[in-house]
Amino acid sequence: MITLSIGKSTYDITIPVEEYPIENQKYVLKEKLEGSGGSASNVAYLLGKWNMDSYYAGVVGYDDLGTNIKKELEANKVHTNFMEINYEKKTTMSMILANKATTSRTQFMIEPETYHLKKTDFDVAPNVIYSDGYEYSATNAAFSKFQNAISVLGASVGSADEKEVIALAKYARYVIFSLEFACHATKMQVDPTNPTHLLNLYKEVKNKFPNSINIITLHSAGVLYEINNEVKVMPPLQVKEVDRTGAGDTFDGAMIYALGNGYDLEKCIRFSSIAGALSTTKYGAKNSIPLLSDVIQKYEEKFGPLTASQGETATQAQVPPATEPQNPTSSAPVEQSEATPQA
Repeated sequence: MITLSIGKSTYDITIPVEEYPIENQKYVLKEKLEGSGGSASNVAYLLGKWNMDSYYAGVVGYDDLGTNIKKELEANKVHTNFMEINYEKKTTMSMILANKATTSRTQFMIEPETYHLKKTDFDVAPNVIYSDGYEYSATNAAFSKFQNAISVLGASVGSADEKEVIALAKYARYVIFSLEFACHATKMQVDPTNPTHLLNLYKEVKNKFPNSINIITLHSAGVLYEINNEVKVMPPLQVKEVDRTGAGDTFDGAMIYALGNGYDLEKCIRFSSIAGALSTTKYGAKNSIPLLSDVIQKYEEKFGPLTASQGETATQAQVPPATEPQNPTSSAPVEQSEATPQA
């Protein structure tokens, strides 16, 4: 199974702190985690770690950080054929303060200038394409060229241009929205614990993107999705959370793995929810990606054997629906699907 991940590369430095810093104070820190980051890069890394044939397309600067990112991906069996070096720019850096007291995180992205892929002529035929929306031209080229591939877009608030992400969402088969991006796109304010709010949000997202399968991650409130015209919430796996850095990327990467293996949508979401939750039990992004065996074990403890069943194949991925999907009725409650296993 060949996967192509297109998008942002950063160099992440995560610093766990006992509490959020007070201005004009001096702190002595005893630990840090550093390594490659960026949503598409993290997804490609996870897929390589989980033994998928993973390709990454993105740009780094001409510096030690860019070199380290490339080496780290390659050491994890990720093909970097489509990775470019911009010899005039520096690699984007991300500084993340992980608050041990509250488990919140504060991120500072150091990006003096933006830069994008110059080459978009991919010479492999991927079965699944993932984009974080940052590389609009490259993503558009890949979606257009490989129309039999399963196309997945991660739509989250970050360095990608919101208008470009919305434009790409109209062509992706699956769109994984963060709650923040879904609220931005629909201009809604939502309480993720309020079923009526969630139902209205999903209806608005579906109205705006009627031809894609839309999934909305709700952080600690679970995942919002639709099965057989019923809007549901998948509750999260209960774990001892320490840091959410990279949890969304782990969820997205696990979705790519599950879709590529032919699991049906509900299995994909259960599987990805477990992976995302497990990643919050460690600090950092790539450092927190769980072992595939641990995710499968957690899944099978609750749901039994993880096998393909009625998932779409790559050749079915870009075929549009025969009719526009119907909206869930406004009177229908948001259904809570079967809970995921406890940690």
